[in-house]
Amino acid sequence: MNCVHLDFHTSPDIENIGAKFNKEEFAKTLKNAHVDLITVFAKCHHGLCYYPTKVGTMHPNLKFNLLKEQIDACHSVGIKAPIYITMGWSKKDADEHPEWHHKDFWSGESIYFGSKPSDNLDEPIFDCTWTTLCPVGEYKKHLIDITKEICESFDVSDGVFYDICFMRDACVCESCKQGMSEMNLDPSIYEDAQKYYRIKRLELMKDLNDLIHSYNKEAHIFYNGGADMNRPEYHPLQSHYELEDLPTAWGGYDFMPLRAKSFEKYGKLFLGMTGKFHHAWGEFGGFKNKDALKYELADMMSVGASMSVGDHLHPNGKIDKSTYNIIGHAFKYIDQLDEYAHNTKAYTDLGIWLSHNSASDMGTSKILQIMHLEYDVITSGDDLSKYQCIILPDKVKLSNDDKKQILEFVKNGGKIIASYESVFDELDIKKIEKSKCDIDYIKCDIDEIVTPFLSYSSAYMVECENGEVLAEVYEPYFNRTRRHFCGHKNTPFKENAEKYPALVKKGNVLYFAHPIFEAYDKSGNYILQKYLQRAIESIYDKNISVKNFYSCGRVRVRKSEQNRFYAIHMLYAPPVNRGNVCLIEDFPEVNNIRVTIKIKENIREIISAPDNEIIEFVQNGEEVMFTVNNLKLHKLIVIKY
Repeated sequence: MNCVHLDFHTSPDIENIGAKFNKEEFAKTLKNAHVDLITVFAKCHHGLCYYPTKVGTMHPNLKFNLLKEQIDACHSVGIKAPIYITMGWSKKDADEHPEWHHKDFWSGESIYFGSKPSDNLDEPIFDCTWTTLCPVGEYKKHLIDITKEICESFDVSDGVFYDICFMRDACVCESCKQGMSEMNLDPSIYEDAQKYYRIKRLELMKDLNDLIHSYNKEAHIFYNGGADMNRPEYHPLQSHYELEDLPTAWGGYDFMPLRAKSFEKYGKLFLGMTGKFHHAWGEFGGFKNKDALKYELADMMSVGASMSVGDHLHPNGKIDKSTYNIIGHAFKYIDQLDEYAHNTKAYTDLGIWLSHNSASDMGTSKILQIMHLEYDVITSGDDLSKYQCIILPDKVKLSNDDKKQILEFVKNGGKIIASYESVFDELDIKKIEKSKCDIDYIKCDIDEIVTPFLSYSSAYMVECENGEVLAEVYEPYFNRTRRHFCGHKNTPFKENAEKYPALVKKGNVLYFAHPIFEAYDKSGNYILQKYLQRAIESIYDKNISVKNFYSCGRVRVRKSEQNRFYAIHMLYAPPVNRGNVCLIEDFPEVNNIRVTIKIKENIREIISAPDNEIIEFVQNGEEVMFTVNNLKLHKLIVIKY
């Protein structure tokens, strides 16, 4: 599905709102740009509504029902139009109701995103400056009332999008403190405030869902901020997920795949979300390279996501044709690949067991992407039988049942790669204690680096009887403090290795003593990368091997059992940093990429899409070998069986 999120946060100081809106032009432009769905605004962050309202405040300079006209225009050409309602940021409400402010647990002060309020009204403010509100008490009643009004005034069958829903994890506004006391929770205890926050957000979601579904049982409902893979309590009450990852502004081009794999597990519709902007939301006059947008959407498709592109309508309501030329260029390409986008799942025998430590999980995802390896995300209770190898990165918290399941997996021949805190005694690697060093070194011959190299972390001291030591720890002379320091940065290493290992292998278990995945995510160090790659390859027998391809090339493999094909997505576009933006501009052609993939079925043919070029291949047992040429930006290799 090709979606657009059409922001319309529009100041009350701008006149003639929507004066140049043209229903026919709006509909035609969207249709020509291959748009299937566009989110349109009922209420924006300024706290203003774009339809006649008795509950809220209609924009003072809007003379007609813009929301209705937009919905009617979309429906006239078969485009869906879910309705947007702001939740966490609403300037008019924040100014008029300071008692609705979200209050920080630690300071008790209102939470401001961007610039704090000032009496100097001519003082410049930061981008994205808003006061955060708490949807409890009277503000919750307002949200329910405005939702009810919208449901009575419009057809909500296309869905409702709530924005800015989960900004923090605790609040001590007066409504929250009173509610906590009524539940015998102590507002001065952080854990109690967190518990109450979760209770009230889940209660709000359920109440809004019940209200909307009383008008239309099939309406999709999404709470933006609720697609955080580390806050699973908010996932069940959403009909789908929109993964807002603007790669130019935050996260970069490696961030989205890990989240996509986490949310694909739910079996619901999920979208990747980027923007048409050069940088970030609300950038008027900022345009992304059209092929960069094409790359981003192909990247989303490669992990099974539908795609959404963010735009911001001009206050005059005139749809911007330059923007939709760019969006249409990308969506047209995606539509050409549509037959290979549905009913597919990642084809892999490698899994990452989520630690819910963002840096550890992201570091693992990054190294596997660099190695061109497909993976699944694993959480407690998943069936492990399909996997050959499972990675437990750094700080995985395992229950006793989880440990039993992992031990059974190893007993049946499965392989485990664990690091730092994630190992446990029953795997015959015993944790003693964390090293007291602030930072240490690893010795393991890597690309002619025969001296100890910096770990960018420090190790766990472990014992592993009869384990094969693959790398050693070298401690510094002392920690860097005011009492003892050496030079500009870290203290040099001692001349002799420690008795505990940096990397050890025992049977089917490979263990890194350092929080190596977090260290790699934060440092991006080349030697750590090579260290990780070599270690993973020493225990994991890859089901796909790609040679003559660059480290920032991406390879993702999906399988459709229903339609009997494998789809190998190959992407290449090296990101660069320019100013405050991570962008892709160059799309060099890559040739002679040699691919070997393990497949049990007998292959009928291999083609590239959408050009239907036939690719010659050799199948030797379960190994299929072929060469890819003329890869520029994205190539989809379809293996039919």
